[in-house]
Amino acid sequence: MTALKLPYFFAGSNTGCLLLHGFSSTPAELRVIGEALAQSNYTTKGILLAGHGTKPEDLLGVTYENWIDSAQEGINELKKSCNRIVVIGHSMGGLLALQMAARNKISAVITIAAALKPTNRKIKIAWLLKHFQKYTSLPSKKVSTEQGKYLIHYPYFPVSAVAELHRLANHTKKILPQITTDALIIQTEDDKTVRPESAQIIIDKISSKRKESLLLREGTHSAPVIPPHNEQIIARIIQFIKDND
Repeated sequence: MTALKLPYFFAGSNTGCLLLHGFSSTPAELRVIGEALAQSNYTTKGILLAGHGTKPEDLLGVTYENWIDSAQEGINELKKSCNRIVVIGHSMGGLLALQMAARNKISAVITIAAALKPTNRKIKIAWLLKHFQKYTSLPSKKVSTEQGKYLIHYPYFPVSAVAELHRLANHTKKILPQITTDALIIQTEDDKTVRPESAQIIIDKISSKRKESLLLREGTHSAPVIPPHNEQIIARIIQFIKDND
């Protein structure tokens, strides 16, 4: 394990930002955003979700409720030192951020490529495939050495965990109308992992009075760590939080 894989915490103001990573990933994928938030004097916490950051086998038996519990524990910890909470999530973490917004009184929710509608349609039948195939994997992608420091994923993962990801997406769709907090929904048009229309579905269904979107033409699913797109994302996130003060 490298330091980037581990949970991180930066003390700052009484506004706390909880960062939630994606499926089979680690808090490292949001580290660049976390450091930028810390430089703006926001208290920042990046957590490991249940079953992540260790070995793929640890995802066996993990349910989407366990991931929700992980996120809730992160909020509870931030509340000990912060009176305003902003939840930021990428991909599966975006779904969990929306779950937290529906379950807690928070100041704002920010999603980046929230995995509401994944492009891989096999995810819908993972509940069946798990009885015939224990593990699966995704094709490896070429990334630069610098980006590779942050894009740390399991080389394979249980099909049962993919089924839980699908359950989480379905449940999140149902609770979107319960969300009333300020929301910023970020998506790239060239995302090959999450269908771009996911962002518009969220915008249309949440009940927030203040809801904004940032749609980038480029950046792929890994936009949080790929410059210059991540720089635009970071600037918009910080401005959104400042406007929420």
